[in-house]
Amino acid sequence: MYFRPSQISFTWLVFAVFAAICHAVGTHRLSPEVDLGYATYRGEHLPIGVTQFLGMRYAAPPLGDLRFRAPHEPVAEAGVQDATQHGDICYSIASGGPPVPSSEDCLFVDVYAPASATRNSKLPVMVWLSGGAFVQLFNPNYNGTGLIKASNDGVLVVTLNYRVGPYGFLASEDVRADGDLNVGLLDQQKALEWVTEHIASFGGDPAKVTIFGTSISSVFLNMLAHGGDNRGLFRAGISAAPYMPSVYEVSDLEFQYEQLLNATGCDSLTCLRSVPSEKLQAANIYRPFPSQTQAPLFPYMPVVDGNLLQGQPSALLKAGKIAKVPLLTGTSGTEGTIFAPQANTTSDINVFLRAQYPRLTDEDLAAINCQYEDIPYGFTPPGVKTKEAPLFYRAAAIYGDVAFECQAYEYSNALQQTDIPVYTFLDEIRDPVEVAAGFIVPYTWELQGVWGPQYATNYVALEGADAYEGINAKMVSTLQGYWTSFAKTGMSPNTYRAKHSPEWSKYAQGREMRLRTNETRMEVVSQKQLERCQFWKGLRDKTQL
Repeated sequence: MYFRPSQISFTWLVFAVFAAICHAVGTHRLSPEVDLGYATYRGEHLPIGVTQFLGMRYAAPPLGDLRFRAPHEPVAEAGVQDATQHGDICYSIASGGPPVPSSEDCLFVDVYAPASATRNSKLPVMVWLSGGAFVQLFNPNYNGTGLIKASNDGVLVVTLNYRVGPYGFLASEDVRADGDLNVGLLDQQKALEWVTEHIASFGGDPAKVTIFGTSISSVFLNMLAHGGDNRGLFRAGISAAPYMPSVYEVSDLEFQYEQLLNATGCDSLTCLRSVPSEKLQAANIYRPFPSQTQAPLFPYMPVVDGNLLQGQPSALLKAGKIAKVPLLTGTSGTEGTIFAPQANTTSDINVFLRAQYPRLTDEDLAAINCQYEDIPYGFTPPGVKTKEAPLFYRAAAIYGDVAFECQAYEYSNALQQTDIPVYTFLDEIRDPVEVAAGFIVPYTWELQGVWGPQYATNYVALEGADAYEGINAKMVSTLQGYWTSFAKTGMSPNTYRAKHSPEWSKYAQGREMRLRTNETRMEVVSQKQLERCQFWKGLRDKTQL
């Protein structure tokens, strides 16, 4: 029934207004408008109970003379800025990457907060470092709603862009002299500094930050940054499918700089800074290392710069120069199936491996193939319906171990020896479509489970590979429970885990969590796998890991 205003009693009207005022004063509900000093941003409240602020600048546009330089402070902007649309993501190599707008003006951050958050909430914060192996941003613009709801409105989620390819990792003595090395990593550090300075305005606690990611192990690299001094930027890390890049000397990658000069018709760094983005993008392609015929999967890598990265990762680990923060990490054990070549002979495997790690010798390659000869010629795992090359799965196992799985164990071992809580997992959540296609449990397959399948937008999966919405739906709450519990506590995946999930023991006990639908449980780490990882430790000087 509709009542005219005159029919409402004056007493009730006064009471309603008074109650509304008291509620507003008492809770200080987060406004969709926030003043950060250099700019005021207006976000939006979503019907599901989440407030989002999208496309906020955390640094100045890295254009013109700021190309190939460390990020600068964001420029002051007058008036209220719209924060309801994502900013452009950073350019990918060879014009690849997700189907979303991209440009060189790309240093943006998004914040997702419970609508109930106040400036006094001091909620834990999960900061997402997108993967993409420093050649693209593989998973940008993910929506934090699923994680917030899984945490019972107990966390904030932050996502960010950073420069990749030559924009983020061009290495040369010229760049060192008149610019900065590893600016893609410096972007990440700048964004984390932005979180420290501003996240309280959104209801977050800068002392309760967990960095998390998949693919390129920005988490591990940030733990190694500044010789392990994380400057209080984060208190815990989650690194899934952690691809650890080789870390080179500047001289090793000088050829990329020279080739980029030639491709753009330039003869100096000053000229490169003046080249229009479109022309630089046209020259932003895959190129092989000198003396190699095949281009590497991921050509632009970090370099030892003496400050941010003070040495090779293995040397830093050995010296204990790693941030002593709790870690949750793991892989699927078949991460390499996405990347492996259709190898018919060991020579095919060797060409592929040398393209990634050019220092490997003939003797090294012979030892590697011997180490994996238990994966026989023509091997096909159960359930695979495609016809792969006879040595495809050997190549996949080799690359999966050196680039992913052994890195997870290496960093876990380094931290657990210092009594830091470490938790490891092996992802065996299988999708019938992915198995039939030969990928088994593919690279970064946990993503849809962690974010929620409806929120991991732009995820690259085979058509019909939607098991997280079907037979694996139960695993979404399992993964989200472990991840958000780790972030909320800063040290334990168990405190707020899903009720149906088993307790996760620390890695120090020689066990890892096997993530399987209806069979998730702790199991002893494979001795064969540990032996293979020990083998790869002997080749660190060749792989530069």
